[in-house]
Amino acid sequence: MGTVPLPNWLKIQGAERFIPAICIAASLLGAGFVFMGGSFGIIPERQVTLETQGFSDNYFTSARTVGDFLEEIDIRISEFDSVVPASGTPVRPGMVITYSRAKRVMIADAGIEPFEVMCSGRTVCDLLTQVGIGIRPLDRVVPPPDAVLENGMEVNITRVEVLDFTVEREIEPELVIEPDPDLPRGHMEEVNPGVPGIAEDITRIFIRNGEETARVDIGSRVVSEPQDRVARVGVRSAPPLASRSGVHRDVMEMDATGYDPGPLSCAPFADGLTATGHIAGFGVCAVDPNVIPLGTEVWVEGYGYALACDTGGAIRGNRIDMCFNTRSEALRWGRRNVLVYILD
Repeated sequence: MGTVPLPNWLKIQGAERFIPAICIAASLLGAGFVFMGGSFGIIPERQVTLETQGFSDNYFTSARTVGDFLEEIDIRISEFDSVVPASGTPVRPGMVITYSRAKRVMIADAGIEPFEVMCSGRTVCDLLTQVGIGIRPLDRVVPPPDAVLENGMEVNITRVEVLDFTVEREIEPELVIEPDPDLPRGHMEEVNPGVPGIAEDITRIFIRNGEETARVDIGSRVVSEPQDRVARVGVRSAPPLASRSGVHRDVMEMDATGYDPGPLSCAPFADGLTATGHIAGFGVCAVDPNVIPLGTEVWVEGYGYALACDTGGAIRGNRIDMCFNTRSEALRWGRRNVLVYILD
């Protein structure tokens, strides 16, 4: 086998001892080292990347640790600054070092006296995380959480709460009056007292930094429906009036108006009872006691039997109000001129 001739410069006596050193140097250069020659040996420099304030720069350094490197480039680390990896970490080729200088920031939370914080984070969100301040969905932060921190910045937090309160109330049952031909004329009796319903009135309260700022009624909901009160009133067919005289002691021409026990007709006295304590409904009429005494049984043209057991502020003279079970029945009756028979 033939041999490869060596270059002339390698034929120098002792040159074979330098070949391994040259190979090692080439490898280190490829790994990010730079060798500085000197009469006392070779000092390796390693390439590192420094990221700070959102910028990135490359450096060659012979520093042993991250802290030594930062001092080498005139960065003095305070106890509040952030260094990753830690300052005592040995420098390695290709290392990425992140440095954030702490900023002096004031925080005012929920209107309390502002307090000072040293923060090495980049944004307001980083600041809030560092000091352990939680933000709820309705709270407001100024500047917003994604704002970049600046030295001397003041961060204001407004705490906002919205609370719903419910108040329970009873729903009075409706009064339903049924005519009963089996009962004596004018006689009324309660069949079912009914059951009140339950409703909840909801109020929304707005609170800012612990103080109420507004209160709004947002509606009601029915928890349980009321059960109607039921009463019956005795009715008969019209009296046998063969003429305008007969089984009555008097007859009058009167102005008759329909009404019902509800608040549209009887407010503010819509409690379902007449002035004499009877249950209001079909078979009841309201009169002027000076014209028709209370307790008198009457027969009204187009209506039938009724008991005069109610009064009204607008009922004077020859006026009479005829009670119906429902508002719609009262409206159908309307107002009309009728003959009213006073019964014995």
